[in-house]
Amino acid sequence: MDPDTPRQVLLIIIMSYLAFRDAARTSVLSRYWQNMWRGTRNIEFNERFFSYIGDDEDDRRGAFVTFVQNWIAHYEPSSLDKLSILVHRPVDFLLLMEESIEFAIRHGVKVLGLDFSDPAWGDEVLKLGNNPEPAFVLPPFVYAHEVLESLSLFSCNFNPAAMINFNLLKQLTLGWIELPLPSLSMLLQNFPLLESLSLKNCWNTGGLQIVGQDLRLRSLDVDKFVMYENPWIEIVAPNLKHLKYSGTMVVFDISAGELEDACFEFGLEIEGDAAMGDRLYQLLHQLPAKILTVCTYMLQVLPLELGSDGVAPMLGVGKLTLRTAMLTCEQRGLQYLLCSCPFLQALIIQIVPERIVDLDGGEPDEDGDIWTRPNAPDFYCVKETLKAVQVRGYRGTRHEVGFVKYLICRARVIQKLHIQIGNELQNQRSMAENRELVAQTFRGLRKASSNLRLSIFAR
Repeated sequence: MDPDTPRQVLLIIIMSYLAFRDAARTSVLSRYWQNMWRGTRNIEFNERFFSYIGDDEDDRRGAFVTFVQNWIAHYEPSSLDKLSILVHRPVDFLLLMEESIEFAIRHGVKVLGLDFSDPAWGDEVLKLGNNPEPAFVLPPFVYAHEVLESLSLFSCNFNPAAMINFNLLKQLTLGWIELPLPSLSMLLQNFPLLESLSLKNCWNTGGLQIVGQDLRLRSLDVDKFVMYENPWIEIVAPNLKHLKYSGTMVVFDISAGELEDACFEFGLEIEGDAAMGDRLYQLLHQLPAKILTVCTYMLQVLPLELGSDGVAPMLGVGKLTLRTAMLTCEQRGLQYLLCSCPFLQALIIQIVPERIVDLDGGEPDEDGDIWTRPNAPDFYCVKETLKAVQVRGYRGTRHEVGFVKYLICRARVIQKLHIQIGNELQNQRSMAENRELVAQTFRGLRKASSNLRLSIFAR
């Protein structure tokens, strides 16, 4: 046996944990490494890797086709862990795509990702209802492949009824396809071991139902799922731990045991009223999440709700992340959530670009420096439980400054207050100047906590 063989085997195993592009970069290390990466069991056929070849798209796609053909023809290992294919407009070489997939199936691939979506597609495509037709159809021979553990399909049509052999499937990602309610129900029945489900840029004319007392589902990510006629989501998943939703406002009905974390982003909504606020209020009541992330839409619309009669819901949230621009129209929502989280221990303020929701009744009146006035509200969590706060992307706006001063002067048990300076300030001054400027803003304040450590830094 070649004395280098055991070493090569070990290196190929290690290399298979690298991204395909990173594995390729090892070829420049030395002559010994020149062809080592070609034994990786983690393969990615991505046409975007060839963007460096001039401005002619035909030349780039030609180089991509040649690369794929040569790889398939000269691949020596007998097994393959993962194959990812990323190609837009595959109609130009459908046969090659089928050959690539067949190559992966023949080598016992366990993780298969097929992305035929167009990078030019964006949110406006779904908003206008101009839903693109699937660019590819999953070949019939894939349905007989019983060892798949992870499957990702973007702009790739498939037959849900034929997916009866994927009994080992644990991860499923679907994107840029129409997903009728019966099809999703059938998939959940066919995959008894499914633990992770991601739906990205999908659509239907009904709602979304993910239901099953025996579901093993632990992670659910619904990203811009558009329901044109009946926007509702029902989730019954007793083992669910991680929930993420991004899209329009819908009616939620969630029964999920004990969630570890939940994230909601309503970036596709532009209007808000009391009815929307009530929906958000009901949503919070359904979430036994320990970690919660909310967006500016929730901060602006949630205070409009009428269902609580002025009594904020009591949440068991221990860590709260707010994606906010710290505008005046968001401050009532910030207060609402602080009041709703009496056990809060960690708070993250993630500064994001400004977005003002068109509220029924107009924007709230200017409320002055609500955080630094003598009668600023007291919150149980601020006085008794809050120990760590991060402000990411700090710009030094009025409400940012006021809220940080409020925490310094009111938070009795806080230990860490980290301020990460945003790019807007970094582009104006040196790092040292920015740190001194921010530190000077809060210097001389009387700290409510003797254990408070204030740190200011830039990325």
